[in-house]
Amino acid sequence: MKKRVFTAALLTAMVLQSIPAFAAEYEATAYDVSIADELKVPFADSKEGYFEGGLVTGFGSAVTFKGYNEAGEMQFYAVTDRGPNADAPKYEKDGTQTEAKIFPCPEFTPSIGIVTIKDNGAVVDEAITLKDAEGNEISGLPLEPGQVGATGERALDMQLNDIGYDNEGLDTEGIAVDADGNFWLCDEYGPFIVKTDANGKILEKYAPGEGLPEILQYRIPNRGFEGLTITPNGTVMASVQSVLDVNDETDDTACFTRIVALDPETGDTKMYAYPVDLSQYSAPSNCKIGDIYAVDDDTLLVIEQGKLADKTMSNKIYQVDLSKATDISDMTVDGKALEYASAEELQDDVVFAEKELLLDLRDYGWTAEKAEGLCMVDENTIAVINDNDFGIVTVTEDAANEDADITDYVYDAATGTFTKDGTAADVKVSIGENTEPAQIWTFQKTEEPAAETSYISIRNGVLQAQEGGKTYGVDFDSEKQQVVLTTGGTYTATGKEDTQKTLTEVGEASAWKIVLDGTALDIPVYHINGYNYVDQQALEAALA
Repeated sequence: MKKRVFTAALLTAMVLQSIPAFAAEYEATAYDVSIADELKVPFADSKEGYFEGGLVTGFGSAVTFKGYNEAGEMQFYAVTDRGPNADAPKYEKDGTQTEAKIFPCPEFTPSIGIVTIKDNGAVVDEAITLKDAEGNEISGLPLEPGQVGATGERALDMQLNDIGYDNEGLDTEGIAVDADGNFWLCDEYGPFIVKTDANGKILEKYAPGEGLPEILQYRIPNRGFEGLTITPNGTVMASVQSVLDVNDETDDTACFTRIVALDPETGDTKMYAYPVDLSQYSAPSNCKIGDIYAVDDDTLLVIEQGKLADKTMSNKIYQVDLSKATDISDMTVDGKALEYASAEELQDDVVFAEKELLLDLRDYGWTAEKAEGLCMVDENTIAVINDNDFGIVTVTEDAANEDADITDYVYDAATGTFTKDGTAADVKVSIGENTEPAQIWTFQKTEEPAAETSYISIRNGVLQAQEGGKTYGVDFDSEKQQVVLTTGGTYTATGKEDTQKTLTEVGEASAWKIVLDGTALDIPVYHINGYNYVDQQALEAALA
């Protein structure tokens, strides 16, 4: 379904009655995304009325503009993440507890869908699966412990059986297309950057210590690369979702997250510091980058989002300037990573990326938690896609605990039983429907409104010039219909000037003229309520 959305200024005006509607910068349109039945994810527990036909594939982790089809419809490439997954209890085996995730459809292959914007919504009816170097479809399962990119999670099926790992698994989150038609994607596990051909076959893979800076290994688990873009000069740029947690010590102290620049021709890399406003968030790690898009070689659009300190959700797009930012690749403070230092301690040595708010998605009616895909269609149109997690949520049932959260429980693999705070619990875990719709939005920049013209009486204009140190004599020649101004003369206020209010609307120009030191000025004069009014800026310029 296509939905017209109020502009930010209209929404604000409805609430505050103070901002004129013409001040809007963008017009937003939301399109519900529907998925062809053949692209749904097979789910063993599907039945009539319950995920009938499978789970709806979520192509909302990243987006890039593909072009227009023969019908003139906009098309985008959009990528899934690792696949359907749900929260799980902690998993205990042989006396050891680990974090876990439920993968309802463990055979799922991360994929790139083609999104077509129609008059009544957006559709995905074609997809490209990702494949390893040998052409075998990969999965989104986590990597085994000890591997670069391992998250420490156990992958479980719906019966909470351990289904193992996949060292080729990817949790894809960013997408761009290079000049040769190859896809570039980033992932949250490694974090990795991969290059694939047009059919999704992996050609190259970059990892921390293997083509990427080693420090990236300290990403918070499942908070690796979240955004990727390619600049006009061919540089591949990827953004870490959150601050790094170096040696498990900096997620509560770091004041920036990292943007990585990779030259695919030389393999050289650079890194820049994207500042986190610590005053907005209760913890630095609550600031999350959703995606990035290169406007030019030095300018990015960045989605910054997360739960603020006041518990409200924020989703904003910033314009970010990297032209003066410091390459922090080889920098440390007292032998430690920069994440240990405060912004004040870094200010003499590090120039952060400069960011400026471009638009607040929530001002335009955005309600989704995750804005995860960002690109531009043209210089006036921005596209944003949301991730609704394949339309599923974890459902926890415990008669003894109405506020049950499955992550509060421990599951013993040997006995098949649950405990909570050391006490046996009777728990059932399943998945339910996430009713948040999958959508792609476009933000069309509107024409900048013409500045409102102010008109001032000539008497008040002369008084203002006098306050600025310039004096003029004023005479009115009714026979010649002229206002005669003489530089250096004096004008004595009549006391009626305060009744001559500044106006924004005038009618037809009169026959009167302004003559300054014998020269007629080309400034229309309007006769209103017995007084002569002129364009305030034009008069100020003439008397400057």
